[in-house]
Amino acid sequence: MLTDLKSKKLIVYVFFAVYIAAALYLLFFMRRSVWAYYSYGEYFRKNTNFVPFLTIREYIGYLRTDDAIFGDVSFVNIWGNFVALMPTGIFFPAVWKKQRSFGAFALTITAVTVSIETVQFLTMCGSCDIDDLILNVTGALLGFWLTKLKIVRRLAFTDIGFEKGE
Repeated sequence: MLTDLKSKKLIVYVFFAVYIAAALYLLFFMRRSVWAYYSYGEYFRKNTNFVPFLTIREYIGYLRTDDAIFGDVSFVNIWGNFVALMPTGIFFPAVWKKQRSFGAFALTITAVTVSIETVQFLTMCGSCDIDDLILNVTGALLGFWLTKLKIVRRLAFTDIGFEKGE
């Protein structure tokens, strides 16, 4: 049984590491920085949004009108931001027991998302958008809710065994 739990723990940590590497690539390294094209002032005007639901409403408008140019971008942006941090809702509580509390997890994921948006702003990679924060946190909270399902807990939590009754 001990080797099963050690193997399970290793698998969870490997998947978590792969997720972190993929997320870092998608968030920061896949995109080109616009350092060479904009000053911070221009970047701030063109790539920041602090009005909740402004970008979401705009993108939903493009989807509703079946906009040929912005429709696909809108779909990818909305769903991409929603699912991007969803795995953290499973991995964080699986790896760190203190993250199994809703309050602790909500606070942590909000801090992580604000950090991501801040780094994107400082490096001028991507946009700094309150709607990204809303979608990222909502997706992560849905992932956290999934940990309440017995099957997810048994597969992801390393301190829960495979044996019936554990």
